[in-house]
Amino acid sequence: MPAVVVFDCFDTVVLSRPLPGADHFTACLADVLALDPRRAGAVVRTVFDALLTAMTDPSAPQPPTLGLLDTALRERGEPRGTADLEEALWRALGCADPGQYTLCAPMADAMSRAAAAGHTVRLLSNCYLPGPLMRRLLYGLKVPEVYDRALFTADGGPKKPDPRAFRLIGAGGFDRRVMVGDSAELDIEPARALGWDTVHVNPAHPDPTRLLALLEL
Repeated sequence: MPAVVVFDCFDTVVLSRPLPGADHFTACLADVLALDPRRAGAVVRTVFDALLTAMTDPSAPQPPTLGLLDTALRERGEPRGTADLEEALWRALGCADPGQYTLCAPMADAMSRAAAAGHTVRLLSNCYLPGPLMRRLLYGLKVPEVYDRALFTADGGPKKPDPRAFRLIGAGGFDRRVMVGDSAELDIEPARALGWDTVHVNPAHPDPTRLLALLEL
């Protein structure tokens, strides 16, 4: 029976080291956007504060990262173009570091096998990278391009564990919905509460066996 299979991104399909901190973010903004370090620091604090405030409330929508950065710069009389903002975020979030993100090969293979068997594959990620940068990252890591839709919360809107995020990414006439992720709190429990099948992934030992059995591959 064909299903929609929704994969979490980070620590499921993409493995990541801890994200760089505010100091690194500030240095990248100062460099890429040619900002005074003090002004760059003020911008970073504004962006981080807004994101952290939203993240503390599970039902609060996540504000778009690019919009937060653009607004913070404009309020300080330092507007920049979208390409510069994206490059600053790309570097600030470690994407220029070849060791920051790596492909989880077993789960990537599971994505391909699920799609080849006729299941619909999608991605749902709580993230800080806007959609175009997420797709650039996934493409560079050679994540299989077998998903027909992705919901990246950095573009703004509901985030996990809000049921609205799951309903959005699971929309369609499917008899079965499967959530695959590493976080019990963000991925597994909210999906299970909606009646979805779930597969909990251990990032230290990713094993797609249960998923493949569930999908009868």
